[in-house]
Amino acid sequence: MTNLTQAQYRPSPVVLTGKAVLSGIGRVMPAEWYQRFYLAVDRLYRGGVRSLYLRRWCSAALRGDAATRDRARAVFTVMPHSLVGWSGLEATYDAVTTINREKLAGSIVECGVAQGGCALLMALTDQRQQGHRPFWLCDSFEGLPDPTAEDYEGGATGSHASPLVRGSCLGTIEQVSELLFNRHGLDRSRVTLVQGWFQNTLPGHAAAMGPIAILRIDADWFESVKCCLDNLFDLVVPGGFVIIDDYGSCFGARKAVDGFLGARGIPVTLVHDRRGGCCFRKAA
Repeated sequence: MTNLTQAQYRPSPVVLTGKAVLSGIGRVMPAEWYQRFYLAVDRLYRGGVRSLYLRRWCSAALRGDAATRDRARAVFTVMPHSLVGWSGLEATYDAVTTINREKLAGSIVECGVAQGGCALLMALTDQRQQGHRPFWLCDSFEGLPDPTAEDYEGGATGSHASPLVRGSCLGTIEQVSELLFNRHGLDRSRVTLVQGWFQNTLPGHAAAMGPIAILRIDADWFESVKCCLDNLFDLVVPGGFVIIDDYGSCFGARKAVDGFLGARGIPVTLVHDRRGGCCFRKAA
């Protein structure tokens, strides 16, 4: 797999400074005011990042670098609909490209869909590469549940500029359906939306999902990530990808992954995406 770094996740000084400033403002500003302020700042930030990322697409096109151009075009398309940073989206694109290039069998499963941007990226990439894979997209479609004691370290749940309260990262099933099927014309027969809390839905749907070529977990909390791994990891094919979006940014997600792999004695090389997520390939 290309364009990923083996280095540990280390946020840039700019990111660390920004989070520190926002956290300081959050401590002195009323919660309701801060939430509005944070959403406004976040919209401006994401819009600015997307504008800067457009240069990546244009530069690749001018150089005649078709592979980078196609990846940048796909990432740029979905950025308004995703909470995942551009490097995490690029890493996910690379994973889909790899399994298609290697003709690896299996479905693509995402646990934690939010507004559907990353799911759209994977589906459009697979479609353009003639992968013809089934997609299983699992979410409560009610936002995040409450964290548990396992998610806290030093009174915090991770390196978030804004607290992830119940209902955060919300994307409704209607919103996701509109994006995938109406706006981008995905084949409904290839995409199954599974609505409900993971502990209630995954045990009953797991067998139908397998074999799995990519298992993407964007679930933030310890119990949610652990539930996904417990129910779906064994269905991932040898060489398949397991992507943990929040490994470097949510304490509970990291604890769940480390605990799961450690309990099973599974050695892996975690490949970090430079913005908090990571992935690994399942051994034969």
